[in-house]
Amino acid sequence: MENDTVLYEVIYASLVSLGMVLVTVTLHYWTLYGLSEFLKRWKKPLRGEILFVVIAMFAAHMIEITLYAWVYLLLDNSDTAMNIGGAVDGSFLDHLYFSAACYTSLGLGDLFPMGTLRLIAGVEALNGLILITWSASFAFLVMQRRWRF
Repeated sequence: MENDTVLYEVIYASLVSLGMVLVTVTLHYWTLYGLSEFLKRWKKPLRGEILFVVIAMFAAHMIEITLYAWVYLLLDNSDTAMNIGGAVDGSFLDHLYFSAACYTSLGLGDLFPMGTLRLIAGVEALNGLILITWSASFAFLVMQRRWRF
């Protein structure tokens, strides 16, 4: 019976992880696509365009972190064996902080995933790494193509 519960939670965490990767990658794709289309239509050199691009990408990252935080909050308050340990008071801010630490691969350690939530936290770290480097590459291309020295 115990093995069935663990297997169920691993499958559940895997599906949640897959869903979150699909949602966040799609959101990021459309953000960068929208920025690219905006910059194509804007013919004149736009002062501060890289600033605009970085702020838009930062906003996308914050939305993605917040989406993961909602998942952690829902799972932490559910009947599953997935929760966050450490100095947690159960607030959304704790889950947002934990999500930001995972997404940026910072992993401070004052809050930590327990049970199969570790799988989701690990996937978020990999997902965050990919999306952050995607943003950095995009910003580099914008600067390379549009900035004149």
